[in-house]
Amino acid sequence: MHGWLNRVGLVAVVAAGLLLNLGSGGGEDRTKAHVRLVNASGSYPALALKVGDDNVTGSAAYGESAAYADVDPGSRTADVSRPGSATLLSSSTVSVSRGDYYSVLAFDKAGTLGTLLLDENTGQPDSGRALVRVVNAAADAGSLDVYVTGSGETLNESTPLQAAAAYGSLGAFATLNSGSWRLRVTAAGSKTDLRLDVPAVAFDSRSVATLVLTPGAGGVLVNALVVVQEGGIAKAANPQARVRVVGGVSGGAAVSASVSGTALMSAVPAPSLTGYTLVAAGTAAVAASADGVAAALTSAPLAGGGDYTLLVYGSPAAPQAVMLADDNTLPLVSTQARLRLVNGLADTAVAAAMRLDFVAVAEGVAQGTGSAYANVDNTTSAQLDVSVGASTIVSVTDRDLLANSAYTLFVVGPAGSATGILRKDR
Repeated sequence: MHGWLNRVGLVAVVAAGLLLNLGSGGGEDRTKAHVRLVNASGSYPALALKVGDDNVTGSAAYGESAAYADVDPGSRTADVSRPGSATLLSSSTVSVSRGDYYSVLAFDKAGTLGTLLLDENTGQPDSGRALVRVVNAAADAGSLDVYVTGSGETLNESTPLQAAAAYGSLGAFATLNSGSWRLRVTAAGSKTDLRLDVPAVAFDSRSVATLVLTPGAGGVLVNALVVVQEGGIAKAANPQARVRVVGGVSGGAAVSASVSGTALMSAVPAPSLTGYTLVAAGTAAVAASADGVAAALTSAPLAGGGDYTLLVYGSPAAPQAVMLADDNTLPLVSTQARLRLVNGLADTAVAAAMRLDFVAVAEGVAQGTGSAYANVDNTTSAQLDVSVGASTIVSVTDRDLLANSAYTLFVVGPAGSATGILRKDR
């Protein structure tokens, strides 16, 4: 009898200990759901998340997350804000289950924050394999094809891991051999419109990961995050930028230019304009000349994922060059277009202004600079007038400004015989 009582007492002690452990937070609390925030937004330096009454994280920078927090299971409100702010950036309802793991993925379009709940309870694959799915969180890049290949494989012989990934959508898991693979992203249906090319991205054996595509600075190229289920986050930043050249030197001078060792223009008479070319990002070597006379600019910082215009202007005897950042994000209102003026005039330091259908859209644009982008209504009969002081020096008439597009009007050459080049940037 005494031994039986001892055994009952032992069982009671063990059971009490288990209950105490569950209630006190010692180890994983199986009565709770486990939630973290992943910041995939380039617009907010840091974000905070609250689920129901539980503060999940106080601050998470782009590409980062705090540790998982325990929250009550069930249907809960997920509120995202700036750290220390009472203003909500996003509020949604999520359903979380006890004992399970989740990531709230935060991403944005033009400052409008959205969230997506990632269920992180998928069973591990076999040894030597990895499971990968895709989220397109790059609002202005359009639908994208994602390739994970060997380093030497061409895209022509490759099939996308996911084809036509639409913005804000969560793809199905695909099974890969684990290892380090080359990641490439293109515009949907095009193997030549390259948006990201990272030589080595690791997917560990038995890992389950979500590949999140995030916006580049210019709106067209993308970056990536590898979010591992119940694990870390790895950044796959874009190692390239896109650069084009505008030859605006007076007198029809022959303009040549190269960036990061890539020749972009070779002895082309001004006025002239190239399309965008991918070049290595970072502190880029720049060489620009007119009729063999070099401009002073020899280097420029290029952010990975950014778009740039190398403007070569001035006189053939003293050419100048400047690297301008281009913002090729799309307008927030899809029925509008975005429009700016770039002043590449050769022989006047007086600021320029631009009117669209006689309404001012850019003022005080100094030589060698670009205006802010204006959001304008779409039209098929636009008249653009550029003035210096009281004089109109360029008029561009009966032109399209299509909805959901971006445009730049370049004004180059001498003020007395200036040329206007209206370019649809995207």
